[in-house]
Amino acid sequence: MEGDRTAAGSTRSRPERTAYHHGALRDALVDAGEALARAEGLDGVTVRRIAAACGVSAAAVYRHFPSGDHLIAAVAQRAREIMARDMFARLSSATGRPPIDRLREVGESYIAFALAEPQLFSLVSMPMTTPPDRVDDPNAADLVRDIVLELEPPGEVDEGRVASRMMLAQASAHGLAVILRDFVPDPLAREQLIAGVLDRVGVGLEA
Repeated sequence: MEGDRTAAGSTRSRPERTAYHHGALRDALVDAGEALARAEGLDGVTVRRIAAACGVSAAAVYRHFPSGDHLIAAVAQRAREIMARDMFARLSSATGRPPIDRLREVGESYIAFALAEPQLFSLVSMPMTTPPDRVDDPNAADLVRDIVLELEPPGEVDEGRVASRMMLAQASAHGLAVILRDFVPDPLAREQLIAGVLDRVGVGLEA
């Protein structure tokens, strides 16, 4: 990130208005970033604005993150984890159903998240040039892979086929989510498109 995202502020840092015990400021910074992301999307998530929301100087951020990029990556990871928790919750009612049905639930959950939280979704889909400093479960990509592996013949795993199926599932859900979010405001039209597209994706995944 450039400018506001990575700048440590002026050489003369202002007094920090809020006291945090060790480790609490890191979580508070990510919480503030999440709140800004929900309200304004990626453009609202900057080091200075996150620091200001916590009542600390921008320089204080760098005691917990190596760079502004790492802070933004941590906020993006938080968004991914929120989305993944929604997926796991939705799948809890699909236990025992065929893998194609469960992949459809994952796709529908991804699209629902994008439409319900469009600003936060902008962080989910941002390019990750800097990995977060720690990654917690749940992980949506691992979830998709685990289900796709169930489509493989017993005792045989073709990694190329697994990768292709994962890409088909993920690209279809992401592309549809973006198109619906940006160009299809009508709820009924959205519902019809989701059903139709995911039906065809399911056929492709089983082929």
